[in-house]
Amino acid sequence: MKILNKNNALRLRRILRLNILTALVVFIVSVYMIITGEYSTLQERKSADSFYNMLITGSVLYMAVVWISCVMTKPFWFPKKSD
Repeated sequence: MKILNKNNALRLRRILRLNILTALVVFIVSVYMIITGEYSTLQERKSADSFYNMLITGSVLYMAVVWISCVMTKPFWFPKKSD
């Protein structure tokens, strides 16, 4: 993997953190919609809950993958200075 200069490394880290934040927002909104959702029929509730559960699962997996990639590639982006 290529060692990035400091500006590119900071930009890439910021983008990854924004991706994690976006996935967290999707997770929170989906949980909120499951808790506070009002439905007229049981069929509507089941279909909406399955959709929100899919969003929750996807956002948690996406956060985990992005966080792991951020942690595992950090030594390549910010190498230790040799004395």
